[in-house]
Amino acid sequence: MTITHSLTDFWNLFASESKTQTIDEFESISQYPSQLGRGYLHDMELGTGIWLQIMDEVLRDDLVVKLPVREHPIESLFQISGGSSVNDADIKAGQHQLFGSGIAAADTGQNAGLERRLEVNIHMEPDVLKNFFADPSGELPAELQFLIKDNDWQTVFAPTAITPVMQITLQQILHCPYEGITKRIYLQGKVFELLALQLEPFLKKNKPKNDRDRLKPKDIDRIHYAKEILLARLENPPSLIELARAVGLNDYKLKIGFHQVFGTTVFGYLHNYRLERSRQLLEVGDLTVTEVTRAIGFANRSYFATAFKRKFGVNPNDYRRQQRGQLA
Repeated sequence: MTITHSLTDFWNLFASESKTQTIDEFESISQYPSQLGRGYLHDMELGTGIWLQIMDEVLRDDLVVKLPVREHPIESLFQISGGSSVNDADIKAGQHQLFGSGIAAADTGQNAGLERRLEVNIHMEPDVLKNFFADPSGELPAELQFLIKDNDWQTVFAPTAITPVMQITLQQILHCPYEGITKRIYLQGKVFELLALQLEPFLKKNKPKNDRDRLKPKDIDRIHYAKEILLARLENPPSLIELARAVGLNDYKLKIGFHQVFGTTVFGYLHNYRLERSRQLLEVGDLTVTEVTRAIGFANRSYFATAFKRKFGVNPNDYRRQQRGQLA
């Protein structure tokens, strides 16, 4: 038998039917509702924007969860036993998977019944990485930019095998000997340790080579031309490869060079420009928030509102009302 839920219905069922033990304001353990099976979710907030979840479950039936288009943080998933699939893409026991932040596409998650599934799941807001690793200008190093897509589709990496070093760290998490604040500090360190182990192959592969990255004057001119093209096509920007071809550079040279010249990525620059332009349009007061959303090329008003508030500290509707009040 297969049971199907929307994501909202699944969590509503969990909230209404599960028994939850609250350890403190940062940690809780919720038993699975009997309708679903047996097991628990162990949730811990390790710091602002960092969450650790340990799930140990045996479902009574096969479970399908319909996932909508949604904003998604950085996620590290470690499948210790059992397995699952999203849109027929499997993650098996003994594998881990990394997800960048951004917009997650609508998915269908499938979990088999009558088998134990044990996983460690880490969620991290993009601002955590920026707080730890940003350069003096506030931007992430170029080699970490692939993890953060803001209002673009997230990057999803293929599952790979959990390494022996990861196994040790996971066991230390599962059998943490500490309590209270000591436990949070200890586990936060283990979370960053796992993230480092996941990222190391990507960072090694994409490590800049100084001689290759040295920009010539004509390269700088082409990068400025790329910026002009990008802003001219604000509502329908080209892909990185299209932009590189248009200015006569390969995509690697454009990506690295753009960051050297402007201190941010190509689409980081576009994203910031769009938000600055939206602020100017809202200050005039003639356009609605929906019209501004379309004018600057955002596909979804809610994504625009979230990005605007993240940058300016106020949602666009309130900002527009404030500006109209000043003009009255």
